[in-house]
Amino acid sequence: METKTQLSFLTLLLMISFASVNAVLFTPALPAIASFFAISTACAQQTITWFLVGYAMGQLIYGPLANRFGRKPALYFGILLQILSSCICVYSGIFHVYSVLLVGRFLLALGSGVGLKMTFTLINETSDPVKANQKISYLMIAFAITPGLGVMIGGILNTYFGWQSTFYAGAIYGIILLYLVRKLPETKKIVDKNALKIKYLINGYGSQVKNLELISGGMLMGGATCFVYVFAALAPFIAINKLQMNSSSYGIANLIPPIGLVLGSLCSAQFAKKYHSTSMIRSGIYIALVGSIMMLTFILMNMSALFILFISMMISYFGLSLVFANASTIAMCHATDKAHASAVMNFINMGFVTLVVLGLGLLPNHVLLMPSIFICICGFMFFLFKLIVKRENNNGLCTLQAR
Repeated sequence: METKTQLSFLTLLLMISFASVNAVLFTPALPAIASFFAISTACAQQTITWFLVGYAMGQLIYGPLANRFGRKPALYFGILLQILSSCICVYSGIFHVYSVLLVGRFLLALGSGVGLKMTFTLINETSDPVKANQKISYLMIAFAITPGLGVMIGGILNTYFGWQSTFYAGAIYGIILLYLVRKLPETKKIVDKNALKIKYLINGYGSQVKNLELISGGMLMGGATCFVYVFAALAPFIAINKLQMNSSSYGIANLIPPIGLVLGSLCSAQFAKKYHSTSMIRSGIYIALVGSIMMLTFILMNMSALFILFISMMISYFGLSLVFANASTIAMCHATDKAHASAVMNFINMGFVTLVVLGLGLLPNHVLLMPSIFICICGFMFFLFKLIVKRENNNGLCTLQAR
């Protein structure tokens, strides 16, 4: 089974980034969408908020579906929903109805959320904790490469073909992934016919809520993920409206921050053989904080968008890649029901992000807002980290360092 998973690594790479690409592919077009529908910046950012709501809810849906029908049928359902939803987003522009775009974005998240959920399930069902940690670290490269490429492609498409073309591109992504998923092994050999019953769902998810490592690890992941979505919501307006970049240049510049994720993911995979996960999480939080302070400093020094938005985020992303992979391993290491556990973990992850992005609409749209939020998130992650270390010292966590 391990061999089959290795042979399918490219598919897993595209799966884990499925939702993140769909989340950011259209972001260079956000100012154009606001102009097209004659809405405010805060109203346009609801396209990201509703995506996050659907993304978080989707994490709880696919666990039971995967247990009842199998891992691959759950993947087929989510990918087909993503393709259909991309078409709905296109039609919102044809009929000039903004509410249809919000519905499309919600359903788009509900469908594409299957990728992250099932990736963690498949990896943890076929690997021990150390191997899972290494694989997730390498898969983090997807969060670096594909969303960055997605933003770049979205910027170019928006410039030359209009904002609706970004959703056509999303549908094509779904069609390619649908074909590749056919070659994945089915790890759920015996389906659970009770998986969709209410009593079973309450018991399954209720038992996971009692797992404090799962909760704290999921929230740590949420803190790291917040950087990605807060940047996606605020950066286009800062770069295009305030720093006078065009959407094509903005998209190309988005290839810079992922360099930090690539390097951080490679380092995380190698360090997993030598260092405990908590040590890498601590280092990751400090590095993300340094990047956030650099962003604040560059703004106060009136430096260019290259330094304010992209160089500083590259530093933060390096640290966040250390946090994400190791936090997910801590969260999952004690879970016996990987399907329900990964669903709860990712629900907490994306639920936390949703609350933070919702809060953006209540705050003044100032250039200092983004670094201020990032610094606060780093403080919150450090608080969670101290709780995890305290529990480890008192009760002991599973051994995550390679033997």
